Amino acid sequence: MTTAASASSSWSLPPMSYEPRPAAPVRSLLPKRVDVAQLTPNNLGQLRKLNSVLFPVQYSERFYKDVLDPDAAEICKLGLFNDVAVGTICCRLESVSKDIVRIYIMTLGVLAPYRRLGIASALLQHVLDHVSPGKEIQIIDKDAPTPKPKKDKNGKETKPEPLKKSVKVESIYLHVQTSNDEARTFYEKFGFKVAETIDNYYRRIQPASAWVLQLQ
Repeated sequence: MTTAASASSSWSLPPMSYEPRPAAPVRSLLPKRVDVAQLTPNNLGQLRKLNSVLFPVQYSERFYKDVLDPDAAEICKLGLFNDVAVGTICCRLESVSKDIVRIYIMTLGVLAPYRRLGIASALLQHVLDHVSPGKEIQIIDKDAPTPKPKKDKNGKETKPEPLKKSVKVESIYLHVQTSNDEARTFYEKFGFKVAETIDNYYRRIQPASAWVLQLQ
């Protein structure tokens, strides 16, 4: 089990090698402390750096705006190893109906020297602890009228909290390239199953097919 770490604007990426390694060099040099940290405007730059190293995709500014949405607070996280940001998971809520949502895992990755240390597992488990299928969660009700400002004891207007509603999580899913048996095995350990195979899902990589892994 992990505990949430305090967000810090002073995090910096450690020296790293991007070639796969059978064992992480930090394993024997540092005490193992894996934490899951909140994404904030102050550490969003860390997410940008991680994404640029981990994924062959340039994410839009809309992506970085959405991961800071209050509804994404427990499904978009940084993974820390001894207080250094070395991994990330980012998911999004998708509306199925008025009171049902599903969760899509957009990204999950850890820097190569820090893999096999339980960081990816800690990130995914954190998400599952908060939005597992069948669970009811509170999200902002975007259809509700905007609450009127209130005044504090000094007569100053304060911004009201947005109204929320309860929705039920139907499922969690993601796409995995059909050549990535390691990723499939990883998710299957958490109960995910192959729901379908999609041909020609990817445009610039081979094989172009993808598994849809789903947890219901």
